[in-house]
Amino acid sequence: MAFEGDASTDTLVRISHHGAALDIRRLPDMMAKAVEAPGARLPSLTRDDREAERCFLQDGMVLDLLKVEVQIIDSKCPASYSGILSYLTKAEKVLGIRFDCEPDYDIIPEPAIRRVSNSPTPKRHQTTTKAPRADGNPRIGTNDPISSRQSNLERIRIGEAWKLVKSAKGNSKKAILAIFDTGVDPTHPDLVNQFWRDPTDGSVGYNSFEDNRNVTDYDGHGTLVAGVAGAQTNNSIGIAGVADVELMIVKSTQGGRSSGGAILKGLDFAVRMGAAASVHSYMTSHSVIHMIAFSVAAASGHVIVVAAGNAGENLDKRPQYPCSYAQYIPCILRVAGSTSSRTPGAIASWSNIGSVVKIAAPGVGIHTTTLNGLYSVAGGTSVSTPQVAAVAAMLASLGLVGQEIIDAIIKSRTTGLSNKFNMTDVGELDALRAVEIALDHPTGTPTTTTLSSKNDR
Repeated sequence: MAFEGDASTDTLVRISHHGAALDIRRLPDMMAKAVEAPGARLPSLTRDDREAERCFLQDGMVLDLLKVEVQIIDSKCPASYSGILSYLTKAEKVLGIRFDCEPDYDIIPEPAIRRVSNSPTPKRHQTTTKAPRADGNPRIGTNDPISSRQSNLERIRIGEAWKLVKSAKGNSKKAILAIFDTGVDPTHPDLVNQFWRDPTDGSVGYNSFEDNRNVTDYDGHGTLVAGVAGAQTNNSIGIAGVADVELMIVKSTQGGRSSGGAILKGLDFAVRMGAAASVHSYMTSHSVIHMIAFSVAAASGHVIVVAAGNAGENLDKRPQYPCSYAQYIPCILRVAGSTSSRTPGAIASWSNIGSVVKIAAPGVGIHTTTLNGLYSVAGGTSVSTPQVAAVAAMLASLGLVGQEIIDAIIKSRTTGLSNKFNMTDVGELDALRAVEIALDHPTGTPTTTTLSSKNDR
C-alpha cells in the first residue's frame, strides 16, 4: 500500500528497539548520543530532521496508545509525514531501530445492512409494525414480545446456552463487549440497562473519532449492532439480545467516515478498560500498523471479531481488511453471514467468504433495536458478527481468554455450510456447544505471541 501524507494528516508510528516498543520521544536524545560517540561517522541531520525532533518533544504532539503499541503524531506538528519518515529512516540506520510509519487514512464503513426483499431499493431502517406474540418465545425461555420472531436465537441454540451458563457461574460479573460503530441510542429502553459505565465519569464509552465521550448514534447502524449483541432479555419489551454483556460503545464512525487513527484509539481504550472482545464492521486498505495493533491487542487476550463483508467476494482472491489479517493474527474471528431459517444452512449469497473465514452466524431477517426506541429487521454480516462476539463475551464470563475463546467457538461450529465458492471449512455458530466446550476446558493465560513489524525480520 503506497502512502501519501502531508502536514494536514496525523501520522501513525510504531517503533521497536531490540524487540521492545520504543517511545519516539526518546529518539532525539539517542541520536545526539550516537553523534557524540568517538569516531562516529553518521549522516548529518537536516533542518527538517531538527523540526521533526522538536515536534516529538513538544507537549501534546504525540499521543501514546500503549495497549496497542502505536503512537499518533498530531497533524498540527510542523513536520510532514514525509519529513517524519525521512527522520525515522536515518534513525534506523544510526540506532538500529525498526519502525512502521503511515499517514492516517480514511475508512469507509462497510454498507453491511442488507434487506431480503423483492421490492427495489428497500429502506435501510424498517421498523416492526405487526404485533408479535405477547408472551415472547417459550422455546428459548424469553418474555420479550419480538423474541417470538428471533429464529436466529433458536438456530444458534442460545436458550440452552443461557441455562448452562447460569448454572455454571451463578451471578458472576458480566464480560464487557466493545461495539466499534456509529454509537448508540443511549435512551433505548432495551439497551439503557446494558451499558458498561466508566467508573470515573459514568460515561458508556468513547467517541474515538472526535476524542470525547459523546457516543450518541445519529446513523442507526451502531444501535442495530448493539441490540443484536446485548439487548436486555426478559424485560417484557422488544427483543432478546444474544448475551447478557456490558456494552462498551466506541463511536469510531461519524457521518459515514472513520479513520485508522480512530480505530486504533478506540482499540487502545477498549483493551485498557477491560473489554473482553470487540465487534468491527468496516473495510479498510491494508495497513501494517493496523495489523500490528490488532496483534498486540490479541496477545493481551482481547478477542477481535470482524465482519467478512457483503460483496459476495472470495477473500482468497480479493482480500479485504481487517478480515484478511486473520491469516497473520491468531485471536481474530472472521464472521460470514448465513441464512437464518433454511435447513440445511447455507452461506448467504451476498456474504464474503474465504479460507480465513471459519464461522458464520444468521444474517437474514434479524430483529434488532434502532433509533428513537424503535426496532428494525436487518441483514448482513454486520448483524451476524455481533452474535459471534456476544458468545465470545459469554465465554469470557466463564473465565476463558483469547485463543481459548476462539478455539471453543471454532470447535463448536456446525458442519460445513454450502456456499458458492465451495469452501469446506466454515460452519455455523452453536452457542450451546461452545459453552459445553468452555466448561470442559481448563482456563489459562492469554496467547503472548505478537506480530512482528515488516522491518523486524
